[in-house]
Amino acid sequence: MTYNEETAYYRMINRLLAVHGFTFIRADEDLRVAWLEKKQDGITHIVKLSLKTFTWANHLKQDILKTANQIQNMNKSLFPKKTRIHNVYFGDQEPADDWSKLKKPMIIKSRRPIPMQLYYLDRVSHDAQMQKLFRHLKLEDTLSLATDDEQELEMEKGRLRGLLVKQQQADQAVFHRKKPLLVYILIGICLVMFLLETLLGGSTDSAVLIELGAKYNLLILSENEWWRIASSMFLHIGALHLLTNMLSLYYLGTLTEQVFGHRRFFLIYLLSGIVGGLASFAFSENLSAGASGAIFGLFGALLYFGVVYPKLFWRTIGNGLIVILLINLVISFSASHVIDVFAHLGGLVGGFAVSLLVGLPGKKNKKARLGGLLLTVILLVGLIWYGLSSPVNESVRQLLQVEEAVEHMDYDAIIAQTTAALHDADTPYEPALLFYRGAAYYDTGDIDKSIDDYERLVELQPENDSAHYLLAAALHAQGDDDEALEHVTKAADIDPDNPDYKQLQQEISQ
Repeated sequence: MTYNEETAYYRMINRLLAVHGFTFIRADEDLRVAWLEKKQDGITHIVKLSLKTFTWANHLKQDILKTANQIQNMNKSLFPKKTRIHNVYFGDQEPADDWSKLKKPMIIKSRRPIPMQLYYLDRVSHDAQMQKLFRHLKLEDTLSLATDDEQELEMEKGRLRGLLVKQQQADQAVFHRKKPLLVYILIGICLVMFLLETLLGGSTDSAVLIELGAKYNLLILSENEWWRIASSMFLHIGALHLLTNMLSLYYLGTLTEQVFGHRRFFLIYLLSGIVGGLASFAFSENLSAGASGAIFGLFGALLYFGVVYPKLFWRTIGNGLIVILLINLVISFSASHVIDVFAHLGGLVGGFAVSLLVGLPGKKNKKARLGGLLLTVILLVGLIWYGLSSPVNESVRQLLQVEEAVEHMDYDAIIAQTTAALHDADTPYEPALLFYRGAAYYDTGDIDKSIDDYERLVELQPENDSAHYLLAAALHAQGDDDEALEHVTKAADIDPDNPDYKQLQQEISQ
């Protein structure tokens, strides 16, 4: 029996895969370099096998350094805390010059130092080196690398191809458990709602968005319209917003639904969208709509998939997904004045939490699901609780107090509460507060202050016919009919069918 390095190389790979439970990480296209991995006794053993013969020690050294550099550049998640690298060469003969220094173990400098051991199997040393490798891997095996069968090489290649096909099929099965269905239904709902927005006056019209269910903190707090947290997921502000979200939903949604299945996908999408909406409610007072929170939830779900299947994740979608996620986060933060970054972050965390709750098909982990349930409940209850008392919604609470005072005709309270609220320069409800205070001043006979408020209101909303009318009435009461006529005429121009405007116009003109 003779030693053939190529036959020995393929035989060793097949033995480690088929008998000893190693998994395939990656290989060169010609299969002359292969990386295998196995976790045993808390230690992850990564075996790199190379079919190469080196004439000189310097050439071998260069290849060892290349391997070390490859390991340093690999994604660090591939290397758990305790990792050992076994660098195995199959050659016809050893280097002609002295290479004894290369036989010593080396430490690869990385985030965590990783030890690497060299093995060089040639015609003379293959048995001793193989036994050394098995000893370090803690494997009991009596494999013979020598053969007298000339057909053995092709047989071993065939076995390896079969094992790789089997592993590839197993990987594909993880990504193709279910054909996507719900993602198309969700896209269809968003398209129908966008068409409805357009028919009712336009997707950028705030009144249309509020009417159809956009997230609007004022109505959530004043009318308990919590359903807006969910309904806002299906509305979009502008065609570009719709297009970018639907493309993201298509690509991320089809993948997530294939991996998690229909029911899990639906729960992940819905609950992560709700968590994103609640995060927006708690940290942003702006009117908002869109599927972005739920879409970021799909990012979270795929990150959870990476936790459960780390090797498969980084071998397939990992790098691309992380890059796309980082780009989206950078865009979200850099354009936070127009993008609801809180919905995005809430959806991302919510998607991971809900994925932990529902789990992956075929993976039964009661502790993980219990943790996911606890985390999801904490997110939902915590965001609601914080949102109800958050500084962001302080202006809403102030406006609601003013409206309560208006209902009771308590002018002193109206003036005091609106004045306190208007001290906050960032309040989005300044026009409403000016309206209420101006009316209170007018009804209590303080016409000058009423005029000041209505003039500011007209400045903020020059096309608000009611503001011009109220200012005209106050000016007329003060005796400044020329300016009063100018404003009531403006009001009548904006809304020519309002009889009150025409009546005041005639009264001033007489």
